[in-house]
Amino acid sequence: MSAVRLVRRSSSWSLFLSLSVASVLAGCRSSSEGPPDEPPPSDSGTPLPDGGTPPSFTWGTGTDTGTLAGNVWTPGRDATGLVNEVSWALVPKGRWIEVAATPLTSLDAEVKAALPGFRDLGSGGIAAVINAYSGVAVDAPGARWWAFGGGHADSSNNGLYRFDMAKMRWSIEQLPDNPANWTKVVYGNTYSSYPPAAEYSKAHPDSDVYSDEFFDPDRPAASTGHPVARHTYNGLVYNPDLQEVAFGVRRMWRYSLTTHTWKRHNPFNTPGATYDGATGYGGAAGWTFWDEVKHRYLFGPTENYNYSRWWSFDTDDQSWNWEVITPPAWHFAQMARVERKLVSFPYPDSQHQTFPPRLVTVDMDTGKWEFLELEHDLELSRVYTKDFEGMIFTYVPPLNRYIAAFPYDRDGDGRFEYRTFEVDPTTRRLSEAPQWEAGAFGGWHDLVKNRFFYLATHDALVYVRKGEENLRVFRLP
Repeated sequence: MSAVRLVRRSSSWSLFLSLSVASVLAGCRSSSEGPPDEPPPSDSGTPLPDGGTPPSFTWGTGTDTGTLAGNVWTPGRDATGLVNEVSWALVPKGRWIEVAATPLTSLDAEVKAALPGFRDLGSGGIAAVINAYSGVAVDAPGARWWAFGGGHADSSNNGLYRFDMAKMRWSIEQLPDNPANWTKVVYGNTYSSYPPAAEYSKAHPDSDVYSDEFFDPDRPAASTGHPVARHTYNGLVYNPDLQEVAFGVRRMWRYSLTTHTWKRHNPFNTPGATYDGATGYGGAAGWTFWDEVKHRYLFGPTENYNYSRWWSFDTDDQSWNWEVITPPAWHFAQMARVERKLVSFPYPDSQHQTFPPRLVTVDMDTGKWEFLELEHDLELSRVYTKDFEGMIFTYVPPLNRYIAAFPYDRDGDGRFEYRTFEVDPTTRRLSEAPQWEAGAFGGWHDLVKNRFFYLATHDALVYVRKGEENLRVFRLP
């Protein structure tokens, strides 16, 4: 896997996980100040508080083993709250296990305690932060990840939330904006656009204000400069070099984990530009990756059956560049990074020319993409033909295998059960692998996005299925 290090072009860190898109945060500014005109400075090296080392994963050393009841594990912790290593040893291998008390919804009371009177305007509440077409940004060596999402009618909650495997719990990285500050703001059918910012942007097309931020000349308390809630798809990514979380949905947003502020960028320094699915930027349903060699973010903005134009942002010289154009990608539910290759597995579907099954790879150095057709035993008549966004796909380095899951009528009875498969990158063979379904998996969820991944720290697969459900883990045999 690729290596990373603060401010350097290479590092001793090994990333065992696909990097996925992440949210970016801009600093607050007063509504009485006009939007800044000067270009932002270089971002090539924000120092860390401890001198440059991101936090590493650590086991607790206590003796409390916790409990295992059926397929539900309640971790044992030491006096500092760390999960004890002897407790993890209690978790059986080779089947899916739920971790007790780990839904994202467990933070709901904490958010409301910190913001008295807080009310999510959406229909899905805090669970929709990830349920609504959103993924997570993973720090694999640190065994932690961040969630930012919501949006549209699902959730107005634009908080940033972190899960730490060291403690097996969610915490608040940054509180959401308080709707009490949006008095008399009339929304339509989406919370992904703040109406006063949209009105200002329309009236001042040369400004750098856009509808996806809380900018409000008439309500100073609401003018935080934070991004509004939105579906982040596979677009959240963790950047270990700059210690930030970023995404490229609509605009590019970055949240500094050291200064705890948001920063936003207008792609190609073009305020007010519109999104064009085939050739434009700022679209939805795509990916974000951090390229530690070239110090750039890569954004694949579309998954809508168009050939998708990727773009990049160089954090050293603040330059924007058009990159590779990749094939239609709607069913690329996840994209794994393996060393300097981005690898995806589109759902095998003849309707969209992805049958026979194949991998699609993109070389981060050359920009070259290619199809790698797979040997397989699938029957076209048993392939699910309706739109489907629950495809999962990740790479497991110790096995040198990709693991995928999608609905398939194996029995020919007209019912499409989720099936798990392995892809051998050496033989290029797709094989059904039911061992990855073992245990109380509880079924699959349609909008998983990039919430299925491997962690080397635990030698386990992790599945963040839904915001109101427990985390699921699968220790490799």
